[in-house]
Amino acid sequence: MIVYHVTSAKKLNKYRKSGGILPPVRAWETIQAAQRFSINTGRPIILRLKFPNDAPKLVGHFNQARVLETMFKFNGGF
Repeated sequence: MIVYHVTSAKKLNKYRKSGGILPPVRAWETIQAAQRFSINTGRPIILRLKFPNDAPKLVGHFNQARVLETMFKFNGGF
């Protein structure tokens, strides 16, 4: 499934150095939900990620978010 992870430039640099996003990895199911969260938090970067289809829903978050409890590895960077 395609999901959208909202982050900051500082965190993106950490992701690049570590090779991925450390758990818990939270992401929104729609770009619109990610955009709202981006505006509300001031985190300007939205990453498009591919989660497993069975990724569990994140409690709360208007039932529109998913979470991974394992590291999300980048394959080749951005």
